[in-house]
Amino acid sequence: MEKKLTILDIATLSGVGKSTVSRFFNNGYVSQEAREKIQKVIEENSYAPNVFARGIKAKNNKFIGIIVPCLDSNTTSNILMALDSTLRVEGYTPLIINTNHNIELEKANLENLWRLNVEAIIVIATEVTQQHKDFIKRTKIPTVFVGQICSNGFSIVNHESAAGKKMGDYIGKSGLKNILYIGVDEKDIMVGKNRRDAVFKVLAKYDVNITEIKSDFTFETTEKLILEYLKNNKPDCIISATDNMAFGAIKAIHSCGFNIPKDISIAGFGGYKVSEIISPRLTTIKFDNEKTGKEAAYSIIKLINNIPIPKIQKIEFDFIKGESVSHLSF
Repeated sequence: MEKKLTILDIATLSGVGKSTVSRFFNNGYVSQEAREKIQKVIEENSYAPNVFARGIKAKNNKFIGIIVPCLDSNTTSNILMALDSTLRVEGYTPLIINTNHNIELEKANLENLWRLNVEAIIVIATEVTQQHKDFIKRTKIPTVFVGQICSNGFSIVNHESAAGKKMGDYIGKSGLKNILYIGVDEKDIMVGKNRRDAVFKVLAKYDVNITEIKSDFTFETTEKLILEYLKNNKPDCIISATDNMAFGAIKAIHSCGFNIPKDISIAGFGGYKVSEIISPRLTTIKFDNEKTGKEAAYSIIKLINNIPIPKIQKIEFDFIKGESVSHLSF
């Protein structure tokens, strides 16, 4: 495999200085004689300049770094598609990095994107650490967090308190008494704490018993946890922190021979398209992920252009009244 020419190689072969070659590629002034020498070397060696590397080093390069925790999440993919398409329409080039839920890799890639001289960074976050806050303070690079609140940055989040209250009130009024809530780690402040706390706060006003177990967002783990739980327990209703986890719970419920909602009711958060076509249709909170993606794109562009935006933007939701919850009191 032939070694790819560098700018220094071209300068040596052309008999000109490295700075002259650099000016040639960046449309600076180069004498006609030097230009012809450089062009001859390029043609003889079929040299193709790295347009990406040249562009990203320039000021106002239109590159925006996007860090995502995964690519197989329904929520993340919907946000990302709207974000990507909106940025491209506005003339920006997204650089998407997947961290596979590795928080250390996420923090390292913040630094990498900053060193690459991107104009701004968007983080679809599951956690905000002190290192994230220190990065914002130190670099001053325009950064928007999606899904989590960064106290010294800009954030776009779902209206978790209102959504949790809506779900808690609906289940409380249904007359179902023994409630199982399956949530996630509180390190995820918005889902693991704020969403959960809002549900619990409202349910506390009703005459119900609440049990809680924690999963990891995945279908598989949730299915195993619910299968184990149902060996010795039978809740009236399972509230899942996400629709994906609710699907795992649904499979476990069916595996144990129970009927939904006759034997066990179930509800979730997310509002995925598949939630509307399963039978019975899932009762859930539908978040507007497309709007979240678009708002993230427009917000980061405003920050790049020094246009003020709110520190925290909350995305509203729709309540989907499916058929997966019994209505004993209705």
